[in-house]
Amino acid sequence: MENKLEVSILIPYKLNNGQVFVFLQKRDSNAKVLPGHFSFFGGKVENGESLKEALEREIKEELGVVLNNYNFLGTYQSFKDKSITLNVYFTKVNNNFEKEIKVNEGEYGKFFSESEMLLESMLIENDKIILKDFYKLLREKEEL
Repeated sequence: MENKLEVSILIPYKLNNGQVFVFLQKRDSNAKVLPGHFSFFGGKVENGESLKEALEREIKEELGVVLNNYNFLGTYQSFKDKSITLNVYFTKVNNNFEKEIKVNEGEYGKFFSESEMLLESMLIENDKIILKDFYKLLREKEEL
């Protein structure tokens, strides 16, 4: 039987002058998976945890904040490893977000505009596809 890995991840975003900026982490250069790449915050679901419990735990560990208000974007299969399921959530943050959090994993966090995200060579294509879906959803909700 194939071993499935469930992961819960978060896209924090802010609006500024009609543009959406997403906050991603720069992974450590010595990380086991995707060293030096930009990626989402979050991680694997532990035994007995719900997807939301895992998300809330991971975000508290990685950013030092308690999540209260977030929405579900969708479920994706990892292109790199089909046994990994990504459960993607998003939350709108305020313009002071970077001052309110502490990035505890990875080198740092950075906001990306949609055009910067598309051009970033250290962001894997799988994540770019997820982010394109995220931008599409915001356009449909008339957030943009």
